[in-house]
Amino acid sequence: MSSFLAWVTHGVKRGRLELGARTTVALSAVVAALTLITAIYLVLVSRTAAQGRTIERLQAEVLHLQRENEQAAVRIAETCAIPQVMARAQALGFAPADRIEFLAGSD
Repeated sequence: MSSFLAWVTHGVKRGRLELGARTTVALSAVVAALTLITAIYLVLVSRTAAQGRTIERLQAEVLHLQRENEQAAVRIAETCAIPQVMARAQALGFAPADRIEFLAGSD
């Protein structure tokens, strides 16, 4: 590490940094690798955020559909209640049976 510090301070004292071809290639490779890693990270974070928004939208839709189903179940229960059915039957002209006859089946 001391040779690196000596190299850096030597270049700073002279007012310019002299980089060799190997050093330039190594620094360029490090910068390229860091740029690539950063880009991949940003893409992954972006996709994760988009999937999170999609999941939230789908959960809201599920809750909305569950509420609609519960309301439909209540309407069905109200419509199928015995007093409702009897009132509707009377409105359609049906009357209670006066006499009921059972026929024996031929089994």
